[in-house]
Amino acid sequence: MKDLKQCRYEIDEIDEQLMALFEKRMQVARDVVNYKMAHDMEIFQSAREIEVIEKNISRIQHNDLKPYAKHFLTSMMNISKTYQSTFLSFDKNLEFYTPRMENITVGFQGVPGAFSQKALDTYFGPHTKKQHYDHFKDVFEALKNDEIDYGIVPLENSSTGAINDNYDAMRDYDFYIVGEQSLSVSQHLLGIKGTHLENIQEVYSHPQGLLQTSLFLEKHHIQPHTYENTAMAAKFVASLNNPHIGAIASSQAAKLYNLDILQENVQNVSNNATRFIIFGKRLEISDDASCISIVFTLPHQVGALYQITKIINDYAINMLRIESRPLLETPWEYYFYVDLEGSLKNPSMIQALQDIKAHTQTMRVLGNYAKR
Repeated sequence: MKDLKQCRYEIDEIDEQLMALFEKRMQVARDVVNYKMAHDMEIFQSAREIEVIEKNISRIQHNDLKPYAKHFLTSMMNISKTYQSTFLSFDKNLEFYTPRMENITVGFQGVPGAFSQKALDTYFGPHTKKQHYDHFKDVFEALKNDEIDYGIVPLENSSTGAINDNYDAMRDYDFYIVGEQSLSVSQHLLGIKGTHLENIQEVYSHPQGLLQTSLFLEKHHIQPHTYENTAMAAKFVASLNNPHIGAIASSQAAKLYNLDILQENVQNVSNNATRFIIFGKRLEISDDASCISIVFTLPHQVGALYQITKIINDYAINMLRIESRPLLETPWEYYFYVDLEGSLKNPSMIQALQDIKAHTQTMRVLGNYAKR
């Protein structure tokens, strides 16, 4: 058996060789990224990484060491990508614009009295020119066709979670989030004049409105029916003039469509709130912007998401939220939406995003905006 002194001497010798080889490998990694940038090639190729790892693991003679070798090689690959990311110009295509608040038209889904309109008026002011559409997708199409300057849609409710269709649309249309408005949402049971709570057998509302009031509806044995929008549901119920059919909507919708409020505040939780996003075609950043939204995909391998969260931790960035959505073309793989606290005008944040990009298959900045 070797004594401890001899073991330490040999380890020191090996470490000296390792450091020399490490430095040499990183210099070659730098040469690789410079060549790829000069020739407009894809910088990071997960298939090549897997090939390198498998090839080198096969060189290990002791099978019990192969799992450790894989961990060592994976860590070295990640370190190499982080180093290579410092040579990328992630922000070269980022052009910042100043947000507009005047002489604009903003689109929302629903009819007058919708919560989206209330969020719009809260963010831009009640005198802003507005255009309403029947479906969420119509708002995105309207911006695409330059019918409006901005769109506003709900993205998440504090009690029922994400509105997934709008997450997907933000990604698919390549628009930017330019602002956020959080709105306290009070849901009410509405009915035609003269009816009462005990008469109501069915209600209409947006799926989120029904989810947010599910406990009340179950308690009173009221059958829920989905509708495109809470205010549209109120307008529809008013047109039916049926004392047994109600709507879940706002007090403003009750006034607009001449309905009675049969029961106030029927939402499941008292502090019910919805997060609305304002989106446009350009990357607009206000002076008080403090939230960065990104979307990315990852290689389908162990530790891929961990590496992203590690980078966020290493740069001391506060991650505000994370949401996943399935990749329809690839079962059991996902898009990841992440909100980070910070500004794109901060060089350290740009470096962090370059590092994240180096460890993802695709990555896009969705916006840098203020949360209200």
